Amino acid sequence: MTPKIIAVVGPTASGKSELALYLAEQLGGEIICADSMQVYQHLDIGTAKPTASEQALVPHHQLNLVKPDGYYSAGRYEKETRGIIERLHQENKPIILVGGTGLYFRCLIFGICEVPDIPAEIKSQITEWHQEGLSICYQKLQQYDPESASKLSSNDTARILRALEVYLHTGKSIQHYQQNHGFKYKQYSVFSVGYWHKRVDLYQLINQRTHAMLQAGLIGEVQALLDKYPADLKSLQAIGYRQVIDFLQNRSTESEMVAAIQQKTRNYAKRQLTWFRKDPDIQWFPYGKQKEILLKVKDFLV
Repeated sequence: MTPKIIAVVGPTASGKSELALYLAEQLGGEIICADSMQVYQHLDIGTAKPTASEQALVPHHQLNLVKPDGYYSAGRYEKETRGIIERLHQENKPIILVGGTGLYFRCLIFGICEVPDIPAEIKSQITEWHQEGLSICYQKLQQYDPESASKLSSNDTARILRALEVYLHTGKSIQHYQQNHGFKYKQYSVFSVGYWHKRVDLYQLINQRTHAMLQAGLIGEVQALLDKYPADLKSLQAIGYRQVIDFLQNRSTESEMVAAIQQKTRNYAKRQLTWFRKDPDIQWFPYGKQKEILLKVKDFLV
């Protein structure tokens, strides 16, 4: 039988983790996190990572996978998470997938598009370019594959390097492979729950959570990371971390730091909602409808 997955999605600060924990406790299930920043070790407060007590209540998977300077990709996430799903399915454990990284969800549910293996000499060439600077790689991508370059941020290291690899090896844009894949056929049977608040309430929650993170020691967490790693590390460009670094390096005041985190988080929540609203299979529920959601999930699992 095809594994069944309960997916809890929605914008940051919407209560997704709270709902996932409730469902897992009620169903005797386990949680798989789908958050591209929670894979990093030592980035805890700023990523709203489940606390030790929450992880003690219910097993959580796909947290703390790499060091802050490590590399992690959606492809690796799909491969590793597929193995976890198969094991939980065989153990007859309900599987609750939760997080706000839409790309991780899409790659897991629909699979990764197949691209030919990249020869070592091409990877070596791109590594040499990367050592000269990411801007060099982005310029190369603009030259070889302007279509992909136009869709990527000039700071998106992983995707820039991947797009270069694919083009140099195949002579085709990575867009060609992604469009042929289409992300049309699901690998699993999925019940997707969208959790939301009214916009004014969500923004208030985001503002409150920013203060809560700072009170919980976010500045100290960032300072401890800077004691070991450079400030321009990719993982430290995440919302919250970048703004605290600016404050610690005297590029902003404390009040400016707080306002910047809140604004960046609100913008991110908008982008998340836009991404997930495009999926017609997601059933949306307002915050607080936990029991109603549980009943629908039980019907799905039968």
